[in-house]
Amino acid sequence: MFSEGIDAALTAYEHRRKIREIGQWLWKRVTRGNARVVVFGAAGAGKSTLGAVLAGKEVGPDYKDSSHLETYSLQGGVPCVILVPPGQESLRAATWSDLLREIGTGQTSIVLHVVSWGLNPLGDQTYKESPQYEAGMNIETFAAAYFERQREQEIATIERFADQIALAPHKLSLITVVTKQDLWWGDRQQVRSFYQGGRYANAVTGIRNRLGDQNFSHKIGSASLLYRNLVDGGGNMLRPTTSGYDDKIKLRHDHALLELIRAEAAHE
Repeated sequence: MFSEGIDAALTAYEHRRKIREIGQWLWKRVTRGNARVVVFGAAGAGKSTLGAVLAGKEVGPDYKDSSHLETYSLQGGVPCVILVPPGQESLRAATWSDLLREIGTGQTSIVLHVVSWGLNPLGDQTYKESPQYEAGMNIETFAAAYFERQREQEIATIERFADQIALAPHKLSLITVVTKQDLWWGDRQQVRSFYQGGRYANAVTGIRNRLGDQNFSHKIGSASLLYRNLVDGGGNMLRPTTSGYDDKIKLRHDHALLELIRAEAAHE
């Protein structure tokens, strides 16, 4: 989850070279057919951003949420389709059912659940305009309550779709991608415990019990994707980037995440 398998001594150039090599390997691996990947998660967690990163695209700091399905190819033109459904609750019914149907019919064998330890943006709203704001809250109190509710929604999402994911007729790989690493790096032990234990882990265990160890694998990876403070629509600071978190840490984990996805694609 924290790139233990990636050499911390590699330079930025070497990390980028390794990432290019991964793309070349994937190209050779998937020329026999497309590897289809479903990416799902809450609004603002980083689904579309992850798709863009995997496609080798540049993502600016003003990136906006997706409201439609997006398809990407992996770096180097690798024809690995990345389906990125919108995460806004009001839009889920129109698209998530189709994506879950892909899993249930065996068209997709790699599923990425994109989460952020609840550190999702408010969009254009200020924190006082949020439905979760209560009179008398200062921004610190609001942020703590808001992030906790977002974490509950992450768990509710995996619990809600666990039964449908478990309908996969063939081998399925689930990767939990924890984004916003630059925001939670100082709390990484708590983040690790949150996804490796408790209700989240119980939901994953439920999928494993349905599919069996031979037909299901679950891995956890993390990355920053976008390196920036989390502010509300009025520019009020909800969560600053972690002091000491730098580009070297970010690049190492970007590399590790691509290695993880590459390893799962090897089983396609």
